[in-house]
Amino acid sequence: MSNLVMKNLHKHLYRFMIVDLLLCFFIISTYSISATICFIVIFIIPFFGIISFKNKKSGGDLMALVLLLVLSFVFLLSGLIELGKDDSMNTIQGLLLILLSLSTLRRVKTIREPAYKNWYYNTNEDLSDIRQNISEDEILATCPSCATLLAIVPKKLSIEDKCPNCNANLVNIN
Repeated sequence: MSNLVMKNLHKHLYRFMIVDLLLCFFIISTYSISATICFIVIFIIPFFGIISFKNKKSGGDLMALVLLLVLSFVFLLSGLIELGKDDSMNTIQGLLLILLSLSTLRRVKTIREPAYKNWYYNTNEDLSDIRQNISEDEILATCPSCATLLAIVPKKLSIEDKCPNCNANLVNIN
């Protein structure tokens, strides 16, 4: 993926974390916890993790993963609590919080993606060993669906060919 795409994805991820953190702060503060403790533990400390992630510091991705997992757990737990109440508005709010929890978990998968990690740490994969093991008529290509690196023979590639990793079509006709 291009550097611009990854930068935009990175911006989206840390902005999503900030919004999630604010929502979590407001949700937790309704459970009658001391406002000062709530502000420090739930807002200030994780905010430094987001800043570390935003600035691509070493370990910032791990802090972001932990933060997203904790936020997802808080949203799930709050959603289940809301579902347990009798009011229909609480039921709707509970369902929305559970959906937010699932959406937050999707961001964990994105941060763990190898292509994203390579971009985050500015590492380039060394493909020289792989290039030595492929034949002259093969080239390296990536699956358009899952970005798996494949050695293919362009002359033998057909519309019916599937990715061995995700079983998606390797050739898209658009």
